[in-house]
Amino acid sequence: SKKAKNVSASDHVKQYPLGVLYSDGGKLFCTHCNVTVDHYRKSCVDRHLDSKRKVEIQNTTANDSLAKKQKIVTSLFQKSTKNCENFELTEVFVCANIPLKMDNKKLREFLRWHVTNGGAIPSSAQLRQEYLPKVAECHKQEIMELIKRSGCLSVVTDVSTDSQDQYVLHILFCKAYTSDSELKVVLADTMYLHAVNYNTISQTIVKCLKKFGVDFNNISTFISDNATYMSKAYNQVLQGLLLNSVHLTCNAHIVALASDIWRANFPKVDKLIAVKKVFKYCPSKKLCFKEHLQSAVQAVGSNLHVKLPPEPVKARWGSWYAATEYHAQYITFYPTFVEEEMEITPNTQVLNELKYLLDNSETLQVQLNLITRYGKELVDLIKWLESREIRVHQAYNKVVDLINTYEALKEEQLTGDTGIQNKCIKTFTEVVDKLTSYYNPDSSERTSRSTQPAHQFLKAVSQFDPKQVCTLNLNTLLLDSIPGFNRSCKTELECYWFHVCECNSELSLTAFWRSAETCFPNIANLAEQYLSVVPNSVDAKRSVSAYGQVFTAQRQTMKEEQLNQLTMLNFNSKT
Repeated sequence: SKKAKNVSASDHVKQYPLGVLYSDGGKLFCTHCNVTVDHYRKSCVDRHLDSKRKVEIQNTTANDSLAKKQKIVTSLFQKSTKNCENFELTEVFVCANIPLKMDNKKLREFLRWHVTNGGAIPSSAQLRQEYLPKVAECHKQEIMELIKRSGCLSVVTDVSTDSQDQYVLHILFCKAYTSDSELKVVLADTMYLHAVNYNTISQTIVKCLKKFGVDFNNISTFISDNATYMSKAYNQVLQGLLLNSVHLTCNAHIVALASDIWRANFPKVDKLIAVKKVFKYCPSKKLCFKEHLQSAVQAVGSNLHVKLPPEPVKARWGSWYAATEYHAQYITFYPTFVEEEMEITPNTQVLNELKYLLDNSETLQVQLNLITRYGKELVDLIKWLESREIRVHQAYNKVVDLINTYEALKEEQLTGDTGIQNKCIKTFTEVVDKLTSYYNPDSSERTSRSTQPAHQFLKAVSQFDPKQVCTLNLNTLLLDSIPGFNRSCKTELECYWFHVCECNSELSLTAFWRSAETCFPNIANLAEQYLSVVPNSVDAKRSVSAYGQVFTAQRQTMKEEQLNQLTMLNFNSKT
């Protein structure tokens, strides 16, 4: 018989008694057998209904009111979308940064044999074009719901360039704390800029805030690096829109800038740390170097497993100090290795340079030990500031403690070598001056670009710490630097001071302010808003890294919208 091209599966359902057949996704199913039937030919439908096997199944399931109806994969995905649930397959692949290559022959074969209805999984193009946008939209709705629940937010931003030299602005939201001591950070958007200046930055941020329905009055902090265009974007545009906000530059980045002074003042150590580059084009020398160190370590009775020296990465704060620790541990074994290699290849320039450095290895050893010991203070502070825990109320004190530590070290005799002693004193002085210019600019003549714009805010926010408030002179705090600190807050301040002296000091910071909401609601409201400020933009750097992992050489032709969706889902799955 001929095919009825104009008769659909739903039309055939109407031609037979109710409950005999049903349609889904353009296919015709037998209710009792739960199998597909050819709906193009009515004779095929009749033959199936009259078959002996069909009658037996119908008698078996006649009283079964719970008989399941089969659904096609597409309809299951559509149902999931209606309920705002992510499509599991797409979500898992995207979050794990696995390419949606469902057309791969081996993968198709595996899914068909080991996954129920695996052969019906949509193609790669269908997953990217139809399901990925819906998964991303569901995730966007979750972020918008999170924004509504959190009340106040911090906006964290950073600009990067990708492998195609495109400017990419990463915008993240940090929500206010609830019962947790760790802050929640989500990547809201990665947006492409045709140029980087204060106009494009401010316009893009405003567009993103509107896209997610963020109330401008609920923005407590704008966090960025110390770039001029970021400061200008806030001072000339965003400050007038985000009335309850302060501009805070990344504290971890400021301390990292100060830590570079050690590197600049000890150039020979810096040249030694580049020793791994000596073997960059000669893997066999790397192996010889490692084997030499391993045998030397074993000769002195140690079972320590030796690795190759770490190579510092400028964008990875603290990696240079990790390299100094390595070389301080093994430098005594370097001269013999260089001598052995020069016997084989005597005219190698890099080996000659390394030999020249190691001719005075004892001095290098002293310098490495001093950097490892006193540079560690800076590295520890950077790691402390990189945390997502509620720490903004302690950030200023931590920096001041480091300044005081270095001030005291300037008066100590650290080594008998006058040259090295003077270098250390110079380093301590320059680190103190640099940090002071950022956190106490009144005492320096540096330009405004070399300051922490929120230094007064960081001082004042320490009053929200009940463990500090008793030791502070509240009259001298620059309370006006906290947006929203009005007369009502000032009248509650004295009550707050007396309450702290009587309350249980064992309470956590979040628990204390939850218990104090009824006593002084105005201060408690500000505390919830500004204690939720993350004192760094490290998560923006992590977003840049996630973008680089998604935008690989195999995805250079991917559309910007899809790349944005993949980055957002991948980054937020880890937070």
